[in-house]
Amino acid sequence: MKLGHHAAVSVAVGVGLWAATGDARTLPAAVAAGVLPDVDHLLDYYNWYIRRDTRRLILIFHGWEYLAAAVLIYVFAFTEPWMLAVVIGYASQVGTDQIFNGVRWHTYSLLARALLGFDAQRVLGKDMTQAYEALVDSLPVFRDPVRRWFERRIEGPSIGEKKLTDR
Repeated sequence: MKLGHHAAVSVAVGVGLWAATGDARTLPAAVAAGVLPDVDHLLDYYNWYIRRDTRRLILIFHGWEYLAAAVLIYVFAFTEPWMLAVVIGYASQVGTDQIFNGVRWHTYSLLARALLGFDAQRVLGKDMTQAYEALVDSLPVFRDPVRRWFERRIEGPSIGEKKLTDR
């Protein structure tokens, strides 16, 4: 899902909880939990488009396990509206990604990705060469030059492809 969509959903969650609870902290908490996990894409983009190593998919901040932990923290430690906003904001992040990104069920499980060795092909079952499109589409300006930069980066074999053809 695009960054702007995550932001819109998170703002709606935060505003709704603010209206329901009267706690203004719910808005920034929901937005942070619903948007900031996407920063982990930068590591994968670095590996894929700078290092040209397409073998791994890490997504360190995307995992249903984090949602389970957040629910437990909310129930047993911080039963505050802001923590509920974190729970719902993060649930909206991974939930909408799971639904709208057309990926396998285990793609958003940190444990499942680890058990698969973070192997991009085994985790996703599809080519991620065009993964940068979501980032480019989220940019308010400079879309064409950024798209051209990514397109130049995917020309030629990646590290993973080199290893497969060397056998």
